[in-house]
Amino acid sequence: MKKTVLLLFVLLAAGQGSRAQVSLWSFQQCLDTALKRNISINQSRLTNDMNKIALAQSKANRIPSVSANASEGFNFGKNIDPTTNVFVIQTYNSTNFGVGSGLTLFNGLQNSRTIQQNSMIIEAGKYDIATIENTVTLNITTAYLQVLFAYEILAAAENQVASTLSQVDRTEKMVNAGKVPESNLFQIKSQYATDKLSVVNAMSQLDIAKVTLMQLMEIPVIDSFEIEKPDFGEPGNLILQSNQDVFRKALLVQPQIAGASIRTNSALLDIKISKGARWPRLNLSGNINTNFAGSARNETSVNPGEQYFFPQLWNNLGGSIGLGLSIPIYSNRTIRSNIERATINEMSARLDEQNTKNQLRKSIEQACTDLRSSMNKFFATKEQYNSAMVSYKNMETKYNVGMMTAIDYLIEKNNFFQAESKLIQSKYEYIFNSKILDFYQGEAITF
Repeated sequence: MKKTVLLLFVLLAAGQGSRAQVSLWSFQQCLDTALKRNISINQSRLTNDMNKIALAQSKANRIPSVSANASEGFNFGKNIDPTTNVFVIQTYNSTNFGVGSGLTLFNGLQNSRTIQQNSMIIEAGKYDIATIENTVTLNITTAYLQVLFAYEILAAAENQVASTLSQVDRTEKMVNAGKVPESNLFQIKSQYATDKLSVVNAMSQLDIAKVTLMQLMEIPVIDSFEIEKPDFGEPGNLILQSNQDVFRKALLVQPQIAGASIRTNSALLDIKISKGARWPRLNLSGNINTNFAGSARNETSVNPGEQYFFPQLWNNLGGSIGLGLSIPIYSNRTIRSNIERATINEMSARLDEQNTKNQLRKSIEQACTDLRSSMNKFFATKEQYNSAMVSYKNMETKYNVGMMTAIDYLIEKNNFFQAESKLIQSKYEYIFNSKILDFYQGEAITF
């Protein structure tokens, strides 16, 4: 009995220990999960699989097509004997077999250009997938940093609660000793309640940030979700690049630019494919056929000997080979309309490519401006924080010896907390904007 109780105790303790250990999600794990589960990315992959099927089909169009046929008939009354082409009046069955093949020798180079176009579409599809992956990466980066920001705000709020609680104890002692009025204690306790509310609000913001990140990862929301907290250290001064330098690098590495360029070339090729319909078409065809007629089974003057099934098939074997030339003369304006549509699509593709470049340039201009602004804001906020901390420490010393009222002390304390919150916010803005600008230049985002 004692051994059983001891075993249950050990298992229970092990279970509690496993529940206490919460696996931490790194940024890379969050990103990999999001890229794997994202619906838009998976749909784009399926679309590209369909494009691969279209490419395989266009390549197969260069291969001769082959088809076979067979038929069985029952003849009665007056008919033509298919083996002799003579009228017979009798009931008999007939069987026909045939194999045919066809090949397009020339159709205005439409087949070869369609193959090139389908290859381009597949390549553009790969860049489309990469573009969506970049969007997911930026969203995960934003959400991950938002969780880290919420953690630091919560830690700052908890430190404020601990600091205020120690002041409540100290003020109680000072009131009991008659050094300060009791109103000081009421004011400190009121501030303590306010600080606890700030902790509750910070925890709520942290929960919301976690939910946002988990939803972007396409995983169910769980209470035990925690992320790794990398040590960013103290952000330093960056050597800022010009908008033009960053834009030139981005044009070479951003997938949406390459995808748009390929689509423009594909549209140009589509014009050539449409014009190819004006050329003559040359087709090669061939067939082999044979037949069997039951009428030949009976010996007649026309059929002096009885002919069985397989001998008939061999004796009646025949075939043909032919070349066919089709010259388009008038197609109810179909060819011309297709060319005009392809030309308009090509102009639209050029505009889309230019618009893609313009959007990238605008995003980079905004990112460069945001980075400069956030860097200046961070260092200014850091200076403000240092001044607020010195002032707060000085005010706290004076309050502890009864040289300062509770109201003045609490004002300085709240100013310090606001300065700390602004410093945390500006730090993460600075980190995010620097990561974004590196990302535009093709550097992977890591923490």
